[in-house]
Amino acid sequence: MADARKESQTQQRVPVRSTDDSLAARIIEAQDNERRKISRELHDSVGQSLVAAIMSINGFKRENPLANGSKLDEALRVLDSALSEVRTLSHLLHPPNLELLGLGPSLAWLAEGFEKRTGIQTRLEAPCQLPSFSSTTATTIFRVAQEALTNVHRHSEAPHVVIRVGVTLTEFQLEVSDDGKGFADLAACRQGVGILGMQERLAELGGTLRVESGRNAGSSVFATLPLAGEDLNPAPIRPQGFPRDGVGRILVVDDHPAMRQGVRTVLSNCQDLEVCGEASTADEAVNLIESIRPDVVLLDLQLGQEDGWSVVRRVRVLNSPAKIIVFSHFDERYVGPAAKNSGCAGFVSKGQASEDLIKVIRMVLGGANFSRLGYSSMLQNGETNEREMS
Repeated sequence: MADARKESQTQQRVPVRSTDDSLAARIIEAQDNERRKISRELHDSVGQSLVAAIMSINGFKRENPLANGSKLDEALRVLDSALSEVRTLSHLLHPPNLELLGLGPSLAWLAEGFEKRTGIQTRLEAPCQLPSFSSTTATTIFRVAQEALTNVHRHSEAPHVVIRVGVTLTEFQLEVSDDGKGFADLAACRQGVGILGMQERLAELGGTLRVESGRNAGSSVFATLPLAGEDLNPAPIRPQGFPRDGVGRILVVDDHPAMRQGVRTVLSNCQDLEVCGEASTADEAVNLIESIRPDVVLLDLQLGQEDGWSVVRRVRVLNSPAKIIVFSHFDERYVGPAAKNSGCAGFVSKGQASEDLIKVIRMVLGGANFSRLGYSSMLQNGETNEREMS
């Protein structure tokens, strides 16, 4: 693809420079705020209600075995499909909370979803570990990648696209390249809303944008941002302790009452597990962890305007023996690495069956390490059979 561009007489390189950005920056900020608001409403209302309904049906099936449960199984399939559509729409309106997932997993989610929706083979080339950027920086990078992929889908007619990420001591580099039909006149292309939007986002942070293309030679978007002391992931918490008196005491941290009640219902018939407390905010969670000393904290990562990682960080300071299990609607493939690196003991998807929640809690209480839970591939394949932990 690179050689074809060199040979193309129509190949053009257009460095995009910042112009008067005050109005554009305000428009971008307003758009992001509105998208974030709608996305959160979808997650906090429709999404959580669907999850609660799924948990209720699973609980009913467990307590009332039926000879023919096909109708309930069909209802669960419909609810699972609706939940998946709501999550996709929510994430497309506003990127998955980058402070929760990190930039790398979010770009992986973006690439995978783009390929599924468009049929364009999409490859992500990125380091295994990226700096933990500020929310503004991560959102800018994600939005530039998202807009570049949108342009590929709309204009390129390309069968393949690659997203390349590079990090130096002073600079973050992003490239999105396709093998499509390219542009003969980039001077006109650069006036498009998408290119200008990427330009303004990057210029706000001192970054640059460059576009290269040639007729029948594909297109590439190159974005760079300066790095300034970005911190790497914090050191993990050391899991400690076992349940006292043979009963595991669970603190449920979730800002949705229906979800907390659903967890209570799921665990109510487990003689070896009990819900010892509930919290809906980060402050409540930390105070209860310090005062009632639970064995396990079942932690949602989205607590209204707060995020669950703040609880993880504060628990580390307390040196609490409580083991944290992330309880989230995000896929384990994206949240799992960040949770493990932060010292959490496990992960459970809210979309999984109630039995999986119980299994993970028991495995964590039994001393299993996060890396030995073996739930990543089960979540990907939709399996629920318990595995060997050795």
